[in-house]
Amino acid sequence: MRREITVKSRLKLTMVTTIILFMVLWVGSILPMSDEEAESLMEEAEKFLKDLTIIDIFLNNFGASLLSYIPFIGMFLMGAIIFHTGRFIGALSAQLGIDSMILILSTIIMIYGLVEFLGYGVAVSEGVILSYSIMKKRLRTEVRWLLISIGITALLLAFAAVVEWLLIKMFEELAIATI
Repeated sequence: MRREITVKSRLKLTMVTTIILFMVLWVGSILPMSDEEAESLMEEAEKFLKDLTIIDIFLNNFGASLLSYIPFIGMFLMGAIIFHTGRFIGALSAQLGIDSMILILSTIIMIYGLVEFLGYGVAVSEGVILSYSIMKKRLRTEVRWLLISIGITALLLAFAAVVEWLLIKMFEELAIATI
């Protein structure tokens, strides 16, 4: 008898995966880095943030999430991406003199970080389930869930991109107003 993976199990895996991704982000943010690495990360971020649009944010995040669906290696690719993002947060926290956990928590409080990571959690957990389905020769039954998962991820990341862009614009206006 073949048992399908329940919606409840999928949701639990998504929550666990989301928590793990936040932990990877935090670990990346607290590891020591040289001044050269911090400077390089800040330059990289500056280039990315220049003339940033909602579409840019969405495509960057959705593209990264799509890598998560690659069977057997997607979770590791996303882990590396999240770790690198943590490194950027670590560099930013050092530059601002703020604990990296405060920066991470601020993205959660402002909602976009939580929604974005839920989107990543959906993607990574489906990539894990897809890998499991391949091993169990149940790929055909998983295709429907794969498409649903991609749609949910896209919606979550689109919402997060709008909120993130609005916050960026708001902080830019505040910075200009204080000059």
